[in-house]
Amino acid sequence: MAIVPCEAVRGAYVEYLLSASCILMLSYIKQSDEKQRWLLASTLLNAVLAAAKLGWGIVMESTLVTADGIHSISDVFGALLILLALHFAAHKSDRFPYGLHKLEDMAALLGGLGILLAGYEIIQSVFLEEGILTPDDIWITIGFIVVILLVQVVFYSLELRAAKRLGSPGVRADAINWLGDIGAGLIVISGLAAHHYSIPYAQETAVAIIVLMIFQGAYKVLKGAFLSLLDAADASLTRKVYKLIMAEPGITQVKHLTVRKSGSVYFADIELSIAEKNIVKAHHQIDQIVEELHREIDNLESVTIHYEPDHPPYQTIVKLLDTDKETLSKRFGATAWLQVIKTAQPDGAVITDTLIANPAKNMPKGKAFHLVAWLISHHVDTILMGPSEIDENIISLLKTLGIEFQQTERIPSQTQGKPI
Repeated sequence: MAIVPCEAVRGAYVEYLLSASCILMLSYIKQSDEKQRWLLASTLLNAVLAAAKLGWGIVMESTLVTADGIHSISDVFGALLILLALHFAAHKSDRFPYGLHKLEDMAALLGGLGILLAGYEIIQSVFLEEGILTPDDIWITIGFIVVILLVQVVFYSLELRAAKRLGSPGVRADAINWLGDIGAGLIVISGLAAHHYSIPYAQETAVAIIVLMIFQGAYKVLKGAFLSLLDAADASLTRKVYKLIMAEPGITQVKHLTVRKSGSVYFADIELSIAEKNIVKAHHQIDQIVEELHREIDNLESVTIHYEPDHPPYQTIVKLLDTDKETLSKRFGATAWLQVIKTAQPDGAVITDTLIANPAKNMPKGKAFHLVAWLISHHVDTILMGPSEIDENIISLLKTLGIEFQQTERIPSQTQGKPI
């Protein structure tokens, strides 16, 4: 195989200059975003190493090193693609209220496909092409590639560790993409050493190992990107969120729980029941749950919680009755008797029907509000009484709590309970 033609080299340098221009245009990216800093550093390092390999390959007349440099330039564009996705991911608007985080998944998907392509290029260069020429001074060239490999391995390890800590598929895709360059460098060394020592199949064995590593990394990247784009649930994270919620006192049931991943962030949508009847205290407890979830789960972007007071599996109707225990009372707080009827849902069959004396009747003052407190504590759904003037504040309070209040002359027919 001859040295790469000058036209191809010039084309590669044109691509390199375009990449450098894009890097300069992206120099304004905010430095507070660690994901963007890693991608920017990766792009710059890759561009520098690509230029070094191209220059060395031309000067030393090494086809293998020159081709490796051209391959590295393609990775610069992949890194720029992910970098752009990260830059615009958090952009929010009326049309995209949740941001554009899935751009990161799309970039990771393209990056994963790029990793597969890099593996194919390595296979092609070794198994489908023949006559790879090596430079006259083999060991100097091997030493040069070893230095580049050391730089790449150190950066790959640091970036992969950062990707796991940040939970970023984009940074992870870029880190794994370095395996393509590392594999190509090993192939260069293997080819040069095998040519010098005439070791059979050494280069083929190295290619097989590196390609397996690259394909394994591509599988992980593509799997993560596809699952996120399809809004697949993360079972382990969902269980963690559920345990955190149920560990809070007063939470009686989690009716609905969805944790959706978008890029490297999560969105949680929760519906639960809470035993606390006091609205202010209930809101405060919900705020505490949100803070706890943000504290315990990394990259949790947003939590939406819809809650409702815990309710028994039946409806409770209370009729306010006069002393005759039959006529609907026209006095709210001073009513003599309460007929408490519990009905099954949804058929409305009567479970219990009981008469009790008004617990607020003998209060020196504030009978109405004491009665309201008792009704709330017993999860009453509907109150029936005779027509009468009643404090609007009481009516507003009952309406706010979702308690239906009816005033009528005629008492609905129900089974009369026995007084206790």
